Amino acid sequence: MNRLRFGALLYNGKELGFYLSHRVVFTVYGSGTVHAMAMHDFMPCKVFAVNGVAVSFPQALTTAATISDKFKNSLEFVKKTLEFLENFSFENLEKMLKKWYGAELENFIIPVPVQENNMQTEENTMEESEVIKEFNEKYNEARGKFGKRPNILVCGYTGSGKSSLVKAILGNIVPDDAIGDGRPKTMGYDCYENELVCIWDSKGLESGEAEEEFTIHTRSFVREKQQDPNVDNHIHLVWYTIQGSGARVTDCDLNLIRNIFNPEHVIVVVTKADVTRESQKKALMEALKNAGIPEEHIIFTSDAESGAVGCKELMKLSYEMLPEAYRDAFMEAQRIDMEARIQAIHDKEGKAKAIITAAVTAAAAAGAVPIPLSDAAVLIPLQITMIASLAGLYGLREEAVRQAAMPFVAKLVGIFAASSILKLLPGLGSVVNATVAGTLTGAMGMFVRRNFEDIAIAKIEGRSVNPVFFDVELFRKFYDEYKKQK
Repeated sequence: MNRLRFGALLYNGKELGFYLSHRVVFTVYGSGTVHAMAMHDFMPCKVFAVNGVAVSFPQALTTAATISDKFKNSLEFVKKTLEFLENFSFENLEKMLKKWYGAELENFIIPVPVQENNMQTEENTMEESEVIKEFNEKYNEARGKFGKRPNILVCGYTGSGKSSLVKAILGNIVPDDAIGDGRPKTMGYDCYENELVCIWDSKGLESGEAEEEFTIHTRSFVREKQQDPNVDNHIHLVWYTIQGSGARVTDCDLNLIRNIFNPEHVIVVVTKADVTRESQKKALMEALKNAGIPEEHIIFTSDAESGAVGCKELMKLSYEMLPEAYRDAFMEAQRIDMEARIQAIHDKEGKAKAIITAAVTAAAAAGAVPIPLSDAAVLIPLQITMIASLAGLYGLREEAVRQAAMPFVAKLVGIFAASSILKLLPGLGSVVNATVAGTLTGAMGMFVRRNFEDIAIAKIEGRSVNPVFFDVELFRKFYDEYKKQK
């Protein structure tokens, strides 16, 4: 075993625990409560690993840090944090970790700090290259959690304004000569996609075409998508377009809306509202309402060249109707309301605070057994997970991560060197206890959150993105502020 990782799962022959640092393990204590235990009291033990690298469960560890339940033993504790639903035993745990990760129990040795003249040497536990690699792994996990890409099906008769509608809301994801020139992926449906959103185009039902055949194909397409075991591949929202100036709702329209799609995920978009008479609008609305379609799910729009009437309303309704996991990416993808995009960035503050709080709780647990100042770098894995999660939450894409966040992340090793922390926070003392560890982490979270929020807004406004520099004075202000809050 040559590499431990924050959140690694340990086993000492009796109990299971999560690795925080070479000084602390998180496990169930004698009273049944979750407890930070000195590593030397948990030894000797083994770790679940693959090819000498520990399997990491950072989310389980941060969840564990907030649990106030009591457990009969550490097996029950691990079952809850890893969310096992089946009949659970240690043998089952071994089998599942083997199946999912290829992990097996391996021996390891906790490094003993070298001492010289009764003083510990300042050795960082992580090199910059390791920090960057760890950050990239956690960042990709965070993007998978916060940046899920929605799939929107745009369906309707040819000439009903599908292409113009998509362009008005999402910009140039659809080429100028579409519809019909996308990439056919399945059953004749075209797919237009970028890193934020995926649009499926039904290609349109030609007037006079066999509606029954079109309905059968549409039913098969939707069924194929919705039966995919990965919910990320499902159709999450349907824009069903009806040309307003045609003033007609067909039986095929109603059959698709009510019986083929899930009505809860359908918005009926009446297009070309700018050339639709009021009497036609009223007739269409009455026909749709009489068919059981909620009035709030009916939006009248025009394309961008005609003033984009109703497009902001469609965007906001789509945002509300999408499953929560897919809303952030859609909001970032839409190009019709920049103020809404900026407000959505500000609205992430609650989620950001939850990320920071989880990291603070875990850091305080790590400091339950006071950490010598020269070993303060053991907090780096916590910081990496927190910073990567914040980068994912605020939608920092690879370019922004590379230009703005990565140089800062690489400097964490230097920031957490004992000499640097003493310069940063004079009078800190010789150890990092639970309070200091939590406050350091909270202040770092606040510092990074503000920078990432500024970067996200700069991108929306078209301003250049500046690297995140470690501003000592600003960090001290955040440290003092967080300390007062605590």
